[in-house]
Amino acid sequence: MIEAIKNEFILEGFEIGKVQGKLEGKLEGKLEEKVNDILKLLRIRFNRVSDDIVYKLNCRTDLITLDSLFELAAQCDSPGEFENAIK
Repeated sequence: MIEAIKNEFILEGFEIGKVQGKLEGKLEGKLEEKVNDILKLLRIRFNRVSDDIVYKLNCRTDLITLDSLFELAAQCDSPGEFENAIK
C-alpha cells in the first residue's frame, strides 16, 4: 500500500515536471521571438546592431521589459541611445 502511494506521488511529480517544462519552453520561445523582433527593428532602422546590444537583449528574461524595449527601438534616434537605455 505504501509502495502504491509512493508510486502515485512519483508519477504526479513527473506530470508536474512535464507541464512545467512545457511552460518554460513556451516562455523561452516567446522571449527569443521578442528579442529577434527588436533586433530586426533595429537593423531595419539603423542597418546594424552591436554585439553588446545583442548580448544585453539575450540576457533579458522578462517579456514586459522586452515589450518596452521594442517600443524604445521604434522611437530612439540612434543605436547608441538604445544601448544606453538598456544598461
